[in-house]
Amino acid sequence: MGETLQYDIEDHPDLQDAAWMRGANRRAKRDVRRQKRRVKARRHSGKIVAAVALLAVGAVVFGLYRAGTFANVSLPKAPDVHLPHSGVNVEQPFTGTPAEQWSDGERGIVLPSTDPAFEQVRQALIASRLDPAMLVEHKPDRFLSMLAPGSREHVATDVSMVATRLEQGMKLLPNGIRVSGKMTLGQGANYPAVTADYVFAYAFEPPDPRKLTTQMEIVAAVRHQVTFEITPEGLWLTKSSSFQYSIGCEASKAGFLAPQFSERPKNVGGQYDDEKHFSVDGPVPTDGNCD
Repeated sequence: MGETLQYDIEDHPDLQDAAWMRGANRRAKRDVRRQKRRVKARRHSGKIVAAVALLAVGAVVFGLYRAGTFANVSLPKAPDVHLPHSGVNVEQPFTGTPAEQWSDGERGIVLPSTDPAFEQVRQALIASRLDPAMLVEHKPDRFLSMLAPGSREHVATDVSMVATRLEQGMKLLPNGIRVSGKMTLGQGANYPAVTADYVFAYAFEPPDPRKLTTQMEIVAAVRHQVTFEITPEGLWLTKSSSFQYSIGCEASKAGFLAPQFSERPKNVGGQYDDEKHFSVDGPVPTDGNCD
């Protein structure tokens, strides 16, 4: 039977050779360093590519600069963002005002019945408060033609007491008139009489909406309570009272309508009640923001 020799690892002959041991240590260290470099290279390969790309871009920019053409190269600008309503809302000018839910223009003059007397007065209100010929051109012919001759002569001397005329240079926004009110039928001295009580809200186009802060700066209101007798010759004006609110005061004194932004308001601080002054409930107010 053969004999098997067994050695402990420490007794291996190579491990007893000092020179061989030194060489093995050096080889092992080289292998470890090589493995570390490979791992590090894989870990930072993306950074190396990015760094190379950055160097390439830098070289191009430096070349343009040296060639004198860099001044002609412009970086892309940030998009110019325009907020739709950075000041007041000119697209929906009645937003947040008492007239927000009112009807546009003549659709706001709703008749209580089909009585022809109501329609006659309705047409007079349209001609005096809504028609561009009166508002912008200050031509009262259509309205005056609806009046009886005796009443026409009287009204023609001062049409501003029953009509709206915009101050020269003022422009309304598209769909810039809202109307709310009521009509009632009664009996005059000699003929049936219709009393119309309406508030007309006008939204004006400001030169720079961003400089304004409240919608009421562009919205002016006119409360108009008027009574006409329905005569065979036409409408006879028997009573008229009106009130203007949130307006340019100097324009009003001259018989025209202008918004707050057209002038420095005399009273600031909201001491007047918008809801009250836009309502046809109760008597026509006598106080105003031009007092």
